[in-house]
Amino acid sequence: MIVPMIKYNFLLYHGDLNRFLEQLQELGMIHVESRNVEVDEKTDRIIRQADSFSKIARELKDVKTCGETLPFEGDACALAETYSRLREQIDKLEASISKTRKDIEEAVPWGEFNANDLERIASLGIKPGFYAVPVKQFDENWANIYPMYEINRYRGNVYFVTLQYGPDFDPGLQGIKPPSRPYTELQEELNQLNVQHSLCRKQLCSLALSAGILLEERKLLTEQIDYNIAELSAQNEAGESIKILTGWLPEESRAKFETFLETQATVYFAEEKIGEEEEPPVLLKNNRFTRLFEPITSLYSLPNYRELDPTPFFAPFFMLFFGFCLGDGGYGLFILAAASFLKTRIKNVKIRPFLTLAQYMGAATLLFGFVTATFFGVSIDQIRPDKIIERHLGMPDSFGMMILSLILGFIQIIFAMFVNAAKIVKQKGWKYALSTWAWIVVIVGGAILYMLRDSSENVAALYIVGAVWCLAELVALFYNSPGKNPFINFGMGLMTTYNMISGLLGDVLSYVRLFVLGLTGGILGGVFNSLAAMSSENLDIPVLSQLAAIVILLFGHSLNFLLNFLGAVVHPLRLTYVEYYKNSGFDGGGYPFKLFEKIKQ
Repeated sequence: MIVPMIKYNFLLYHGDLNRFLEQLQELGMIHVESRNVEVDEKTDRIIRQADSFSKIARELKDVKTCGETLPFEGDACALAETYSRLREQIDKLEASISKTRKDIEEAVPWGEFNANDLERIASLGIKPGFYAVPVKQFDENWANIYPMYEINRYRGNVYFVTLQYGPDFDPGLQGIKPPSRPYTELQEELNQLNVQHSLCRKQLCSLALSAGILLEERKLLTEQIDYNIAELSAQNEAGESIKILTGWLPEESRAKFETFLETQATVYFAEEKIGEEEEPPVLLKNNRFTRLFEPITSLYSLPNYRELDPTPFFAPFFMLFFGFCLGDGGYGLFILAAASFLKTRIKNVKIRPFLTLAQYMGAATLLFGFVTATFFGVSIDQIRPDKIIERHLGMPDSFGMMILSLILGFIQIIFAMFVNAAKIVKQKGWKYALSTWAWIVVIVGGAILYMLRDSSENVAALYIVGAVWCLAELVALFYNSPGKNPFINFGMGLMTTYNMISGLLGDVLSYVRLFVLGLTGGILGGVFNSLAAMSSENLDIPVLSQLAAIVILLFGHSLNFLLNFLGAVVHPLRLTYVEYYKNSGFDGGGYPFKLFEKIKQ
């Protein structure tokens, strides 16, 4: 549910604003309205500094340990400055190392030489030429015609030098630039660069051990940012003598908050009835099960304050759809066992809810594994001698699972339309929701009429449902926009009828993906099982055949599990955000309720 909010307006003397904000921040109960506030230069500088600290802390988290290193001694600003300087130095060293390695690669074929000798030769008017040609293109007779000296043969090329004081050497080859230094000198330089790089990396490890300083400082900066923005959000009245501060408080905390206000020398106005133009922040409050799915709601968009929280309505469907997509009892058991084991080891309060959610998802997958009679790709058809188990348990075949996916989709869409009708009642009133209620009756009534079409025992029920269906259709056609001309309503009703028929059909068919993904995962699992069995049968070496089968099973089922797990997350998300949200009339656009409080260290 969306927690009801009360709007507070505080009238403060400008000299009391800072004291009041400090006490509000210490209390930590209210959301200070600060949207659309332009930050000043000071606050912008703090924001950029906090972002810089976060970025550096993330980068230091990826630094690998390098033996015994002492932590950095200094504050967060000194650490950040040292890191920036060190990072720049490391980047330059890595660029120099890369260039030196390239120079070494070019200098190795030429062996040892003295650059001064080349300069002396050039001063005598002799022009040395440097060449490298593939062995196949090299002509041994060149040495008899030109003053040419072969230096080396390296990696399929011939490296040679010509001294052009006689006939010009022109075999149609492009000369190359000689290395500036011999490779031994370059190698020594590379060794020195590597030593410097190693020292810098060690200093970086020292900074990484103290990355927590940055995170703690960032918390303090975030607290200061919140305070500055709250201060800037206060509106000026009577020149600048009076400050008006606006905040939002959950209705359930009103008594405690107003007890605090009685101790303050301030005037305040509380508004329980929020105006249509107001946009309060959104705070979700759900039970232990539904609360696990709130990150899925926030991933798309928070609902706005005036609509219904979609979390409790899509949560059970999402869990079932995940199980349907994965659809293998063995995989479900693995998820359930792994999540349960990790919960005994991990005490982090932020991670444990996700492990609990994984337990529910594993249980749903285990349930559908029982329905499809599949366990790690092994179908019950492969291990039972006849179909006695299927007849007793009523396990559906592939066609039955496809029909089940469509039925689940139809149920969720109709449920979404109920939610949409309830939302319209909450926002506008009953008469505006009559058309939506009528469409629900038309769709459900049409399904009932189809099921009773050949029944000779329920004629009375058939007529009653038919009459209700006709009445609902009239309401849907002629009362879809209360207060408008009936002819306009009729035209809009015809358009809505077309959109409803085509849209509903497409939406329901979208749920076939549940069946397809589950079927694909089962088939792939069975294929890997068959490959493992074939390898075990075809190899005559006893131990090797078993090992090959185990490797195929582990690799195949790991790959199949990862692929299907991804699909089992993505496609329920798509069905929720597209089909369910569309039919439930989800608007979204809400912004989160954020406490104006001191950050716990």
